[in-house]
Amino acid sequence: METNPSRPIALLKGSVLIAFPVAFAVLFFYHPLIEIFRVSFSELFGKAEIDWGRVFSVFRFTAFQALLSTVLTILLGLPAACIFGRYRFLGKRFLNALFSIPFILPTIVAATAFNALIGPKGWINLLMMKLNGLATPPIRAFGTLQIIIVAHIFYNISIVIRMVSAAWSGLDTRYEEAGRVLGCSGWTTFRKVVFPLLRPTLQSAALIVFLFDFTSYGVVLLLGGGAFRTVEVDISQQALMFLNLPMASTLSILQLIVTLGITLLDQLSSKTIAALRIPRVRGENQRKIQGFGSRLWISLYLFGLILFLGLPLIALVTRSFYLLPAEAERLGGNAGWTLTFFKQLFINERKSFFYVPPLMALVNSLAVGIGVGVLATLTGGLIVFAENRFPWTRRLEWLFMISIGTSAVTLGLGYLIAFRSQIRNPLLIVAAHGLIALPFAIRSLKPAFSAIPLSLRQSAAVSGANPFRTFLMVELPLMKNGLIPAFVFSMTISLGEFGASSFLSSPERPTIPIAIYRYLGQPGAKNFGQAMALSTILLLLCMLSVLAPELPANDRS
Repeated sequence: METNPSRPIALLKGSVLIAFPVAFAVLFFYHPLIEIFRVSFSELFGKAEIDWGRVFSVFRFTAFQALLSTVLTILLGLPAACIFGRYRFLGKRFLNALFSIPFILPTIVAATAFNALIGPKGWINLLMMKLNGLATPPIRAFGTLQIIIVAHIFYNISIVIRMVSAAWSGLDTRYEEAGRVLGCSGWTTFRKVVFPLLRPTLQSAALIVFLFDFTSYGVVLLLGGGAFRTVEVDISQQALMFLNLPMASTLSILQLIVTLGITLLDQLSSKTIAALRIPRVRGENQRKIQGFGSRLWISLYLFGLILFLGLPLIALVTRSFYLLPAEAERLGGNAGWTLTFFKQLFINERKSFFYVPPLMALVNSLAVGIGVGVLATLTGGLIVFAENRFPWTRRLEWLFMISIGTSAVTLGLGYLIAFRSQIRNPLLIVAAHGLIALPFAIRSLKPAFSAIPLSLRQSAAVSGANPFRTFLMVELPLMKNGLIPAFVFSMTISLGEFGASSFLSSPERPTIPIAIYRYLGQPGAKNFGQAMALSTILLLLCMLSVLAPELPANDRS
């Protein structure tokens, strides 16, 4: 195997393999970012002025809500991480999968789920209005900071549970036992022994959660009711509503600096975690729950967590199938359980020329998702294959992984500036979604490719097989466990992507998240019900994709 970069043939072969990924990244990632810098700096040195007071105000609020969301997510997720990391109990694998579902949901679905639960027409308000004889909803959660924080916790708590429980299960229990022998209380043992060992993992989990909260777009846009502006929301408003591209570009650059800094800190934390990690036999440090008191509080806590994570999803699905009496009068149906909202998806009652059947939005999303799955898997496969065969190409990996620290809204703005004349070309959505999914595809493919023994390739070569035939007959079948998750996960990311799509989706070819957003933005029971129905369809699509047996549930985390 050729591994010496000084050899011209090895250099040439590696260059051929890595050429398409590099060209793809340069054209569809770095070129748009350079255009954002160009527009921003031309404005900074021009005559017009940037509203720096607004910039600082937006960043201050964004950082505040992200920090508050992160702290509360860590505090609420830490007990679950302890339970999953330290104990064995019936239903553990099922609960682990259940608690992962909110994180893989599109933001548009998560926001719609909270609308179905606690919104003006949500189940809780409807129940309280009926019990108390009220004419208006008593709970007005929308447009408040509290609902945004709750949604962020709902969305990101599985990150804390998965990362910290994995680290907790790998800790040597002898340290804790030694602390107890020396007379330390449970709290002292945790504070002096366990917490310092978990600190790198907690830091990494906190940085990832903060990054997602800092770049939150759909949740703030849909649940904030226009009362709150995070950086993402303001970039969108400046570009699409006020047509102020220089201001949007300035916000994007400042946000990019912050997110890349957070990503770098996370990489440093990950190296510390890898250095501290000790291989353990699965379940080696886990024990059964002992004592009635421990069983009681763990049961109550897990039940509360199930309600917190499950009720919004149950509310969404049930609300899409239930027609209220007042809604039945307007829509001409029978109140109760019905398929009315799903049937209404295909009826253009207003005979609007711009009406696009939701079935077409579904077809558009699936077509884009399949294209993204193929693109991200193919590009990631070339990168991983080149790195495995020609180690000098590993120096280029940062070119592709840096997109993980770039928000989808920033990417959409870059496309709006760089490809203005072709902005409605559907291939741009495929390219944007492909770049968002590429780091995750690479992470799915790397372990599968690295697990192929070198001896198999050598045996095939000795048998007379050329490199292409060796790859086709030996390596490709063994990479199935990485290829299928990479494709499915990339497709799932595309199905729910909302930030870049809000810049690139055309009115006649909307994706499902854009169609849901349109329905939620229009008054009336019919539009509300159609948003519920479409969100349920998207929820089922994402769950079917991610719960496929081939897909490791912790790849995104």
